[in-house]
Amino acid sequence: MKEDLINSISKMIVNGKRLELPKDEIFKNYVHVKKALIDAGGKYKKCGFEFSDNAQEVRNRLVGGEVINDKKKFQFFATPRALAEDLIELADIAKTHRVLEPSAGQGAISNLVRDIGAECVVIELMPENAQALTRQGYDVINGCFLDQTTEEIGLFDRIVANPPFTKNQDIEHIRKMHSFLSPSGKLVSMASKSWVAGSQKKQVAFREWLEGIGGTITDVDAGVFKESGTNIATVIVEAECAP
Repeated sequence: MKEDLINSISKMIVNGKRLELPKDEIFKNYVHVKKALIDAGGKYKKCGFEFSDNAQEVRNRLVGGEVINDKKKFQFFATPRALAEDLIELADIAKTHRVLEPSAGQGAISNLVRDIGAECVVIELMPENAQALTRQGYDVINGCFLDQTTEEIGLFDRIVANPPFTKNQDIEHIRKMHSFLSPSGKLVSMASKSWVAGSQKKQVAFREWLEGIGGTITDVDAGVFKESGTNIATVIVEAECAP
């Protein structure tokens, strides 16, 4: 199966950021080819798959036998435009604010912050996304937000985020985000619903902490992340820093 997959992908034609299907051949294993290319970050469009960067590198990695699923590895599920706009509205960002996007992806949230005219500091772990942000003119901190300190990046008036969800990463990120708020600062973050009624020690502690600081949660309509490749149930968490 793997050899057949590699053989089929090797026949695809590189055209800039696209890997195009050969016109004179039909892949019997197309379902597997399509899955491999989508897992690798491709989006199907007009007899080919478009990538955010040079498709040749993706083709080389797949033909070399590598299984690529950076979206799953880095828990990258892009924030849909409408949801990003809702988060920005809830954050009530002013031009004078210093804003942090701690898991910036490819700029769905930070671009809206920049449109307002506020300073936006972006952190992104996934190398491909960090490169995409750099091309958009951001001075990207390529690393994990959990490794950052206030001594290194300072405090923020607003933090708007869509952090990774698995293994309670979302609640771990949110607790740390709160420690980066300046007096009277506010954070608005997406989160999964797994901790809302979960019995794990970390989940219970997070609920108690959030209640203690006066934080709130709001349910999000089901399927909001469907276009990004997941149907996970989500909520919006809001919390402020006491002045």
